[in-house]
Amino acid sequence: MPVLALAEAAPRPWSGELDLGVSVSTGNTQSTDLAAKLRGEYVLDRWTHHLQLDAVRKTESGETSEESTLAQWQTNYALDRRHYLFGATRWERDQFSGYQYQTSLSGGYGYRLWMSEQGQLAFEIGPGVRRSQLDNAQHHTEFVGRLRGDFTMQLSSNAEFNQEVKVIAGDKNTETEAVSALTVGITDAVALRLSFNLDHNSTVPIGTRKTNTSTTGSIVYRF
Repeated sequence: MPVLALAEAAPRPWSGELDLGVSVSTGNTQSTDLAAKLRGEYVLDRWTHHLQLDAVRKTESGETSEESTLAQWQTNYALDRRHYLFGATRWERDQFSGYQYQTSLSGGYGYRLWMSEQGQLAFEIGPGVRRSQLDNAQHHTEFVGRLRGDFTMQLSSNAEFNQEVKVIAGDKNTETEAVSALTVGITDAVALRLSFNLDHNSTVPIGTRKTNTSTTGSIVYRF
């Protein structure tokens, strides 16, 4: 969902979307891919609150090959049309990343470098703290730096491209998440989306891949 916070008042405080992707294969290899994503936004005066919930599960021949859950909440306070302050909390569990969970709390400054009716380009930067637990039950708590970039472009009256990159860097590990999405509206409430996700951890246990990628086709319901 594009994160636009222009000066004009929102028609209603709540908005959001539900993104559902399902893929089933049969034959020599039987696999099922399920992806569900919920986005919510609440705008009140200078305050904008963002909710993100993601769940992905993939199975091959009855065995789970990927399972991850992500929950994030971010609150922005607008200083003016371009400048804002933010606070964010994030919790992620990826069964095959080598981490039982990674959770972080951060805050900082955001700036919209480019804004127009066609889209926006925004950057955020700030410090934070992260708590992680590895699969071997070891815990790490460390100070981190958070950098996020978000680019949205309206390609046509019913097509939109979004690119988001987020980096949470510390001494123990650097998390990088990149999401590219092309959304084509069918009606005001329903759209089709093709997205590519990349997740990378710089430090993982031996035998665990540092980078995981996924490509998903889904249907989106906007409310």
